Amino acid sequence: MNTDIEPLSQATIDEITRRFVKIYNPREIYMLEPIREENIDTNFLIIVDGEDIEHYELMTKGYKALIGVKVAKNIMVYTPAEFAEYSQDSSSLSFLIKKYGKRIYENS
Repeated sequence: MNTDIEPLSQATIDEITRRFVKIYNPREIYMLEPIREENIDTNFLIIVDGEDIEHYELMTKGYKALIGVKVAKNIMVYTPAEFAEYSQDSSSLSFLIKKYGKRIYENS
């Protein structure tokens, strides 16, 4: 079994970003690639405007948008306030994304 984790190519990251921007019109997009062999998912955290967002519906849209992109993924969609709150909890994935992740998009 090959457990080598190869980073995503810039072309793949650009395509994922393009698709997310098209469906979400986000403020920011963060990406955290696997940091251990047992983790194979690349984590994407999308920050959108709003207060009472439908998380499940928005995550489902993200998975559908990435059909055909061959990458194991985990998608989270939060408001700026949610991300600010959740990223303070050192046991959360949001914390890891904020600390070790890479911002791949910022709406300027």
